Amino acid sequence: MAACAAGAATLDVPRLPAPAFADREVSGDSALPEGLTNGAFRVFRLELAFGATPSNSVQVAFGRDAPPADGLLAAEETDLIVGWDCGEWFLRPRGLVERYVFPAAAPDGAHTLTASVRVDARGVPRSAEFRDGGTAFAFPGLALPPVPGWLDPRPWTRMRVTARGAGAPGEAVRAVFAPDGARVILR
Repeated sequence: MAACAAGAATLDVPRLPAPAFADREVSGDSALPEGLTNGAFRVFRLELAFGATPSNSVQVAFGRDAPPADGLLAAEETDLIVGWDCGEWFLRPRGLVERYVFPAAAPDGAHTLTASVRVDARGVPRSAEFRDGGTAFAFPGLALPPVPGWLDPRPWTRMRVTARGAGAPGEAVRAVFAPDGARVILR
C-alpha cells in the first residue's frame, strides 16, 4: 500500500504469506513509488521490524526491474540488500560479492532496523545512517563518507522482501521517500 502525505511517498509492504516449502523461504515483490528519478525525493528511509531468532533471516532487496519487466526483482537486477541474518545485520551491494555485517546486541527478540539515505539535488548520496532500534551503528569496513553510489535510491523501481528460517518473523516493512526539508513547530 502506497500513500503520499506532505510531499512524502510511503510504501507499507503487505506481510508475507505463510511458507509453503520445507526451507521456510517466502518472498514478496512490491513496486516502489513513481517519480524517484526526477529528484523530487531527497530522503529515503527503510523501516524493518520483525521477531528475530538466532536462525532466521529477513531481508529487503532494492533494484530496477529490467526490460522486459516481469514485476519481480531478480538477483541480477538487485542494487542493494539489507537485513538480518542469524543474529547480525548485513548489507550487500550490487553484485552480491561484498557483505558488510554488524552483530546485533541480542540474537533474538523484537528488532527494528532503520536505514536512512540522503541525496543532494544531483542525486549523489550524501549521508547514510543505520539504527538497531534507537541505537546508531556503522558497518565495519564500510567507510562513510563518501557514501557509495549503490546507496542511491533513485534508480530503484522494485523491492523484494524475503524471510527464511525457523520462527515466524511477523515482519513489518515500510519504505519512505520524502523531500528534503525541515519542519518547525511553534506553540
